[in-house]
Amino acid sequence: MRIVHISYAVKPQFKDPLVWLKRIDFFVDLLEEMSRFASIVNIDLISFRGSIRKNQVEYHFLKPSAFTNLFPFRLNFYLRKLNPDVVFVHGLIFPLHVLWLRIFMKRKVKIVIQNHAEPPLKFHKAILQRIVDRFVSCYFFTSYMQAKLWLDSGQISDKNLVYQVMEAPSIFYPINKENAQMKTNVIRQNSYLWVGRLDKNKDPITLIKAFQLFLSEYVPARLYIILHHREELLDDVNAVLASAPEFSHRIFFVRNVQHEDMLYWFNSADFIISTSHYEGSGLAVCEGMSCGCIPILTDIASFKMMTSNGEVGLIFSPGNVDSLLGALRKSISLDIDCEREKVLNQYKAKLSSEAISKTMIEAIKAIV
Repeated sequence: MRIVHISYAVKPQFKDPLVWLKRIDFFVDLLEEMSRFASIVNIDLISFRGSIRKNQVEYHFLKPSAFTNLFPFRLNFYLRKLNPDVVFVHGLIFPLHVLWLRIFMKRKVKIVIQNHAEPPLKFHKAILQRIVDRFVSCYFFTSYMQAKLWLDSGQISDKNLVYQVMEAPSIFYPINKENAQMKTNVIRQNSYLWVGRLDKNKDPITLIKAFQLFLSEYVPARLYIILHHREELLDDVNAVLASAPEFSHRIFFVRNVQHEDMLYWFNSADFIISTSHYEGSGLAVCEGMSCGCIPILTDIASFKMMTSNGEVGLIFSPGNVDSLLGALRKSISLDIDCEREKVLNQYKAKLSSEAISKTMIEAIKAIV
């Protein structure tokens, strides 16, 4: 069986294919796992034309033209020459591209689409998606609850075409905790990690307010906030911090952490917190869980899937300071070693490249 992955997203800023593959290393890991069961080809649109083979996976690169978005004829001719059994489209925002794809491909070729956190389409794209849905063989969503929005809108007609699977795996893994903490200077125990942007969706205000209350009860705790890019709520965060300066020496902000160095941070902390109101999947949480971080997460669809409805870690209501405080209080009574083992088992069973690949391959075999 030959599966060709295609992303119609254009990335002209990337000219070196190896740099691009390094950027999407989590996806590369998944492709290599899938290559154990099928012939795998991946196509990306960057400012490079050529192909390379790496660990049994073929990577093809095409330079996009000014007309690629509307008339991807050259791309579809190229796809057809690769003679796929299945075309795996990444993103549910390209109904016109998928329509052209169906026209160009042989009728026996199956088309599957993976949702990458996109909400249902609007206007003409919604109409096109309803047409495209007639010949899509299956869809992959992080959770059935996210797929329900598409089903309710009529843009996906059959719930039996939907498979629940994590969006992407982590490239990280457990290492010796003391060695990791020597690199990060994280306090040995009672350490909590939060990773993200200072924006309304990530909700750092709820995080800090709840943690300040927690610190007033539990002195040993430490919170490490790894900041990524946007800091639109920085003034609000500073105002909350200034309201309780006695705790400032136990809440640490860390900037400019390279992605590969997150291995040490995830292996330094006991817990990973997310206060997000919405996540397509939650890759930072997935990475933390792959290193054994115990999740303390909002009660949202993707996190319910990742924790099997709260069977591992702790769940609280989004935007609710008291609810998060309650979860933090519960965290200090947990058996850390036992919970860590449960988290690692959950990651392996549901979120790893092996688990994702197994679900996808079994679904694809069923339709081919």
